[in-house]
Amino acid sequence: MTTIDGDEQSDGITIACYMNEVPLFVEAELVRLYDMLYSSMPFFKAFRSTEQLSSYVAWRNNHPIAIFVFQFRDGKIDVLNEMIEIDQVEIDRFAHTLFAKVPAADIISFKALKTDRRRFSFPSQRCYASDTYVIALPATSKAYTAALGKSTRTAIKYQMNKVARDHPSFTSRFYADEDIDEQHIRDILKLSEARISSKAFNFSHDEKRIINLVKMCGLVNVLFIDGRLCAGSINYRIGSSYFGAVIGQDFAYEKYGLGKLTVYLTICESIDRHGKNFYLGGGPFDYKGRMLGVQQVMDRLDIYRSYGKLMLNFGSAAKTVMVGYVRRLNVWLHKHEHKSGARFVLNSYYLWKNLRKKDS
Repeated sequence: MTTIDGDEQSDGITIACYMNEVPLFVEAELVRLYDMLYSSMPFFKAFRSTEQLSSYVAWRNNHPIAIFVFQFRDGKIDVLNEMIEIDQVEIDRFAHTLFAKVPAADIISFKALKTDRRRFSFPSQRCYASDTYVIALPATSKAYTAALGKSTRTAIKYQMNKVARDHPSFTSRFYADEDIDEQHIRDILKLSEARISSKAFNFSHDEKRIINLVKMCGLVNVLFIDGRLCAGSINYRIGSSYFGAVIGQDFAYEKYGLGKLTVYLTICESIDRHGKNFYLGGGPFDYKGRMLGVQQVMDRLDIYRSYGKLMLNFGSAAKTVMVGYVRRLNVWLHKHEHKSGARFVLNSYYLWKNLRKKDS
């Protein structure tokens, strides 16, 4: 059942809640507002449950200024939008509206967002969720290359020349939309899994969901030597932003640094395709800074109807804090993965994740 409520507020904002419905206009407006893969309908369809999705829209002068897609179950409103910056006013407006319209809701949960640190109108808790590195792309790939550090430019040029000299058949190709070959995706995923697992992690990608998302908004870079895939990257585009997702490279060509080359080539291709931002993903990898990525830290935010509801959900609140500490520990472990103790913990962590994936 769908209900639509249009409430005019004193500041000229009109609020509409679409319960158990996501209107068709929402997909395009999410792109316009946030330009973010993890707040887009393609990502929700591929990686999130789309059962009983509802949506909230704040309008000003007939234009949406905030949109949140959410699910309500078991007393909790889970907001699907992630990796976006929302100011406190919009979060407060959303919380006031949803707590008023959904009396059974005790908690509103944002999994990963950036917001100012002033106090909210309701009891809340915040903890570290994730991070990402973003490059503000210049107008041309030439300008981007010139902005790189001298040592980075020299290394890229050396590696490009070396692989081309040793393997004259070396080529780089980009595929989008119907030109994407599913086998290329599978091959890149296998190369990526082999590299990660070589560090003692029993790791596997979610192939089915990645392929589904690539079909909706993918850009795949494939590096060939003698007609055979030797490296590549799986990326996505939403609006004017590009998102690096998976990098794979054959161990046989280790000395050429093909993983770094595919990142560089994909960034340049994104600029040529008029991209404004390139997201390198999270994780403490030095190359992201060298490629001009700037870190953005995201928090999990849980908002409670009252302090009484917070105490009644103390177990959930404690779990949120614990998950935040585990995620920070995971970042630290990756920074020190060469140490035997860190490798053991990371191996156990990825084994646990893979077991959960199989059960879900």
